[in-house]
Amino acid sequence: MTAIKHALQRDIFTPNDERLLSIVNVCKAGKKKKNCFLCATVTTERPVQVKVVKVKKSDKGDFYKRQIAWALRDLAVVDAKDAVKENPEFDLHFEKIYKWVASSTAEKNAFISCIWKLNQRYLRKKIDFVNVSSQLLEESVPSGENQSVTGGDEEVVDEYQELNAREEQDIEIMMEGCECAISNAEAFAEKLSRELQVLDGANIQSIMASEKQVNILMKLLDEALKEVDQIELKLSSYEEMLQSVKEQMNQISESNHLIHLSNTNNVKLLSEIEFLVNHMDLAKGHIKALQEGDLASSRGIEACTNAADALLQCMNVALRPGHDMLLAVQQQQQRFSDLREHFARRLASHLNNVFVQQVILALILASSCSLLYNVLP
Repeated sequence: MTAIKHALQRDIFTPNDERLLSIVNVCKAGKKKKNCFLCATVTTERPVQVKVVKVKKSDKGDFYKRQIAWALRDLAVVDAKDAVKENPEFDLHFEKIYKWVASSTAEKNAFISCIWKLNQRYLRKKIDFVNVSSQLLEESVPSGENQSVTGGDEEVVDEYQELNAREEQDIEIMMEGCECAISNAEAFAEKLSRELQVLDGANIQSIMASEKQVNILMKLLDEALKEVDQIELKLSSYEEMLQSVKEQMNQISESNHLIHLSNTNNVKLLSEIEFLVNHMDLAKGHIKALQEGDLASSRGIEACTNAADALLQCMNVALRPGHDMLLAVQQQQQRFSDLREHFARRLASHLNNVFVQQVILALILASSCSLLYNVLP
């Protein structure tokens, strides 16, 4: 497998500025055994891109070719099938589910462990690992620009990590500065050890200084958290106030609706009352004329005639639906009926008296004429 890793790194990934971190020999589950390789890779340029690449050997068998690559951020689920028993099968859930069978459980576990560590370091969206042993899912060191993937895959990264131009220059200067490097390896190693101790001391001082900065930062964070809590309390109080205002506005809106409805009803009621008052109100003068008017004088007769006409209009008014159910309307109609009957009795009595008087007068005149006729020769 080491030789295959070297060949894949040299022929496929190095030309694309990629590093091969882990590899597993697989075939598709339930199909003919057409072996291929799943490779976990990272790019050497920033921003770092993490991929799972499927590599297949050519039909002639003399070289490898890159078949398909998936971005690790598109991986949703890794299903190892069984967290207890050894099982070479596993599933990778990208846009669809890919079912694989590894050549060995050890290769499968190493590949899944590498995927876990890459996920912990490079991805914000965490992949869901199902049926995976907790021993494989080790906590990774927090991601940073100069950190490498921890665990067994670190050796693979270091194996293919090339020195840059500055590092090569520094090593040449260091070798030139130590004349005994070739003749006396022990002296050269001792010098390197001393320089390493000096660097360790500088690192310790840097760490202590950074610890103070971290303490200051932690204090600032604590103060920021306190301010956030205060802001949350204020926001909660504002929310309660807004809720109270909302309830009051709802009550005001409901009250306004009721007031508007009441005003509308009052306007309609006033219109009905005005209609009844205008059409069913008989003037006091007409009532007095009907009750006590002088039927013997021309002036009294005219007043009674006008009053009778007004009474007839009040009694014949076309009432609207529901008016006849009102007690006041019923009482007014009864009053008009009583007034009409009273006036009718007065008028009949007056006409009767006038008729009797006219008859008596006619009799007197007839008697007078008869006497005169008898007296005259």
